[in-house]
Amino acid sequence: MIDWLSTYAAQSLLLAIALLALLESLAFVGILVPGVAVLASLSWLAGQQAQPLSSLLLAGFIGAVLGDWISFLLGRYCAPWIARRHTLKDHPQWLTEGERFFQRHGGSSIFLGRFVGPLRAVVPFIAGSCGMPTARFVAFNVLSAALWAPAYLLPGYWLGEQASELEMSWNSWIQLIALILFMAMLLHALHQQLEPGRWLSERMIGLGWFHAQRTGIQLFLGLCASSLIFLMVSRTQGWLQAFDQEFYTQLQIGISGVQQFMLLFTLLGDKIHLLGSTVLIVSLCLLFNYRRTALNLLIVMIGVTLLNIALKHLFEWQRPDIGVGLYETFSFPSGHSSGTAALLGSLAVLFALGRPPSQKRWIYWGFLPPILLTALSRVVLGVHWPLDVAAGILEGLILVTLLRWQYADQKLDAKPDPLLIASIAVLQAIFTLSYISLSFPEMQRFYGI
Repeated sequence: MIDWLSTYAAQSLLLAIALLALLESLAFVGILVPGVAVLASLSWLAGQQAQPLSSLLLAGFIGAVLGDWISFLLGRYCAPWIARRHTLKDHPQWLTEGERFFQRHGGSSIFLGRFVGPLRAVVPFIAGSCGMPTARFVAFNVLSAALWAPAYLLPGYWLGEQASELEMSWNSWIQLIALILFMAMLLHALHQQLEPGRWLSERMIGLGWFHAQRTGIQLFLGLCASSLIFLMVSRTQGWLQAFDQEFYTQLQIGISGVQQFMLLFTLLGDKIHLLGSTVLIVSLCLLFNYRRTALNLLIVMIGVTLLNIALKHLFEWQRPDIGVGLYETFSFPSGHSSGTAALLGSLAVLFALGRPPSQKRWIYWGFLPPILLTALSRVVLGVHWPLDVAAGILEGLILVTLLRWQYADQKLDAKPDPLLIASIAVLQAIFTLSYISLSFPEMQRFYGI
């Protein structure tokens, strides 16, 4: 009986992988189905269960081939009827982008489109509606699926297979990096969907919500605020205390050689660096007659400082043993993390004003690593718990989001003077590098590195 159940579970897992691979490639359905993320999870589970790799790849291959083949047949025989459906009338860009891609790349668009999310579910349908020869389509379909299956399934399978053999210290770092990448991809997708004309943006406007841009800011503000409230309640009730201490302990394992690198980033959140950077940026904004920008930055930095002090005294949470010996202030939340998130987040907002959404995302991505590394450095150096730095980042992002809300109106969301942006970037870089080079030896002695 147990052997039968094990066999049934294994077969069900492979069937689910094949079905998801099919839906991921199926005409227009694949646009709405988060198949890749679920496939990665299922392949990880297959690796943990030591499922045969050949069966996993075969299931993904068959599902992908069938999905494209069904889409091709729908395009060949049902294109006029499908094009009149309400969903496609609401989203004509789905067909327009797919047709443009097919006309540009011809038959190879079947192969290339397989690896491009939104096009994967459209190009085979376009190929069928345009009368592409069946034999040629089948050749591209089979070849692309043979490469797509291992590319999308092998990483998750390998991680699942090796999970039990990895050391705990590496497990913690891998989980941390995976979580950061997942959150970044989620925010990237959300920001992309809030662009004018996108599915989520149109639905928000259709529901009578505010302008899509402002609604996106409200969503992000609500996400950050609710997450911070959850962390504060968790800290009070002790819900995540065991996780907090365990994760801190695991990050402390095998950190030799990493501490000096992390010290570079912890200096970004030092009070003197934050104060000097604020004075520098505010002075430049006043020099270029951007008084409102200067005032907003001052409000954000003063606000995050006062909020951090208030929360520290409200919770009075003790630091880890290393931190108790170095600091007299309380642990929750991290002032370095909140100050860096507020300063660099404000710069990201300023640099992204008036730019297209795609450029804004690149700017936000560019400012994200130093914020995260500064927060992580506080845990690696042993002076904060993981929840402290998470709450600190959320503090800063809440105030930065409120700042961005001030510019949500089109009249205020104008691109700043390029000379101002260049001046801030160059002078801030010079100031930061100078401060790090001068303070690094003293901080090495302070932290005992």
